Amino acid sequence: MSAPSTTVAASAEPRKALFISHAAPEDNLFTIWLGAKLAAMGYEVWADVLRLNGGDDWQRKLEHALRLRARKVLLVANPRAVDKQGVRNEIQIACDVARKIDDPAFIIPLRMEPFEAPFLIAHAQYIDFQRGWAHGLTELLGTLEETYRVPRDARDGDAIWRDIQLIHGKTLSATPERLISNWLSITTLPEKIRFYDFKGQVSERQTQSRMNDAPWPLVPFRRGFLSFARLHDLQEHFGQSLPLKLAAERRVEGFLEEGWSKLDIERGDARNRFSDLVHQAFEKLFRERGLLGYALSGWQTAWWPPIDVAPTTKVGFRWGDVAGLRQIQGVSLKRRMNWHFGVSIAARTAPIRHVRVLSRLVFTEDGRKPFEDPAKMHRLRRSFAKTWRNARWRDMLLAFLHWLAEGKSALLVPLSSEESLVLTLPPISWMAPVSLPVQEEAPEPDEDDPSDDDEVDTLDRDDGAGVAGDSPDDL
Repeated sequence: MSAPSTTVAASAEPRKALFISHAAPEDNLFTIWLGAKLAAMGYEVWADVLRLNGGDDWQRKLEHALRLRARKVLLVANPRAVDKQGVRNEIQIACDVARKIDDPAFIIPLRMEPFEAPFLIAHAQYIDFQRGWAHGLTELLGTLEETYRVPRDARDGDAIWRDIQLIHGKTLSATPERLISNWLSITTLPEKIRFYDFKGQVSERQTQSRMNDAPWPLVPFRRGFLSFARLHDLQEHFGQSLPLKLAAERRVEGFLEEGWSKLDIERGDARNRFSDLVHQAFEKLFRERGLLGYALSGWQTAWWPPIDVAPTTKVGFRWGDVAGLRQIQGVSLKRRMNWHFGVSIAARTAPIRHVRVLSRLVFTEDGRKPFEDPAKMHRLRRSFAKTWRNARWRDMLLAFLHWLAEGKSALLVPLSSEESLVLTLPPISWMAPVSLPVQEEAPEPDEDDPSDDDEVDTLDRDDGAGVAGDSPDDL
């Protein structure tokens, strides 16, 4: 790409400023983050979040900065922003300035999400922030310094932006706050893990095929496999053509803490194999409950209930003082689709033995068939739940777990015909000595989920807990 013109017309004031145009209030957080980073690097930065006292005076100062001080305009580009009249007005002014100073690259879009560029900036080369803010900032800094040679002058600009961040921050309260995690504590392990080998000469292809559809979790090892199940749970499945023999067994406690020296399995490898077995057990449980798997990027799978498997109305949950009400699937009339809360799981043995439950969203055409286009599914994950707060994600997870455990205080995940992994409910929680103040402003209306209109949350404090795990941006 050839370097665009950076000619700057002579004026009473030098053009050194970076002007951030964005659609408030949705993009305030990003604008504050970006402004602080750029100011810390020595750039002069202007944006409407600087209007601490409001009023026409700041409006005039902003327009003055855009017309006379801006070296470049950084447009926070997403579908919301380019549709806002205020942003379009700033684009029009910026285009007038670009013609005046003969700089066709005066406007630099920062792509936060796919968007349809307005005609006036259809030619502009964007910086990609969709892959991550840090990635986009690295590209932007390189472009400002190497391509456009925007001057830096470290003065007190970084202090101004630091003050802005503090103003938008919240003061901690001395009131204790209960925090609920997404970790399920493992309270009961199976007693033993067993190594099975096949007797005599057998075909690897044949053994692999039968291991793939075994009735109980197992992981291949050497010629055979490791499993928690006893011989009578497995021999019928493998049949007379693949006779099994129990070659060795070890207590699971020792296996996790020390490995299995007799089989040359070190502790780290032992823990990985344990996690694999638990993961298989959960998938077996999910299938038996009617959940379907949706392959995510990488190796993870989201397990979600179709419309005829889980309630479409609100699911109540209660474990002592942890109680509430929340839907785990619903219909978006606005977007003509169904949404389904789902989970991915991972078993971990450190720092404590637990199963981590990650929240997911899956979207379907009719409540049963997920959209086939991965790009569309990705866009929906980023946009559909953008107004959902932490308390909502927490309550959906709790409602899902309550439904999965059939209202019990423990979730049993069968590992064999005789033993189960036992997990306590609700998830692990703790009391923090301080808390954040209650969000005072009313939440934005959610057109995609009208079920919230008449909601009464039965938790004592709706703001009093947060679920550790994914944000809506990872879904």
